[in-house]
Amino acid sequence: MNCSLARALGAVGDWWTLLIVRDAMFGVKRFSDFQQSLGIARNILSARLERLVAADILSRQGTAARPLYELTAKGQALLPALVALMQWGDAWEVNGAPPVLVTDAAGRKVKPLEVRSPSGAVINGATVQFSPGPGADRRTRAFFKALQAAKDD
Repeated sequence: MNCSLARALGAVGDWWTLLIVRDAMFGVKRFSDFQQSLGIARNILSARLERLVAADILSRQGTAARPLYELTAKGQALLPALVALMQWGDAWEVNGAPPVLVTDAAGRKVKPLEVRSPSGAVINGATVQFSPGPGADRRTRAFFKALQAAKDD
């Protein structure tokens, strides 16, 4: 699919995969520690770790008997997306009692992530706009053209 979100979800889009990445952000490195933290079946964890390594989101180091999994630069770049999803969950799914706080190195709670324009204005669902980018294929361009035509009617 000609969509960055669809491709990102293809790499990290299921429940277990994002939780593995979250735990790696927490500092979990060993298979047994991921399994204990998540309560995930060994076969599912093994498959997800292999997929994350193949996608260059995690690297596998250590020995064959005791591998260590660490976030790559590509994996670390998922931090804003994970924090945004956690903050959304804190606001909408846990009744104001977040189970995990996201803080800076000094222990100060991070501010909610926002999408901003180049001028600094907050962009929300009412003000955001989407348009075909340089990687858009013919189908994507046609989709946006049809959306625009529907708005013009």
